[in-house]
Amino acid sequence: MKTLMFYFVPLAVYAAVNNGISDELSWPYYLILLLAFLMFQLGRLRYPKNAIPPAAKVTQAVFYGLAVVMIFRDKYLDAGLVNLMVVLATVFVIVELVIAKPEQADKT
Repeated sequence: MKTLMFYFVPLAVYAAVNNGISDELSWPYYLILLLAFLMFQLGRLRYPKNAIPPAAKVTQAVFYGLAVVMIFRDKYLDAGLVNLMVVLATVFVIVELVIAKPEQADKT
């Protein structure tokens, strides 16, 4: 249950910064986003070092895409696209949790 925090808190931070800040993002917001990004990376700790399932790798890739979209939000993209990416990343996290749960139950 603690590892779920590593997935959902960063997604909530990205959504809050995207929807709460209508002006251009300044460096404190980018620092908050960086910390949220690093927190999401800690979610990989729930897997053994060399046994990360493909679903987790895809989820990480979607979150990387979210981070890139968030960086380019001010100049090139719309906040609605960032919201779409947050929802997409959340869906991938939920799918990963559903897929990875039976695998962990088999190992115990």
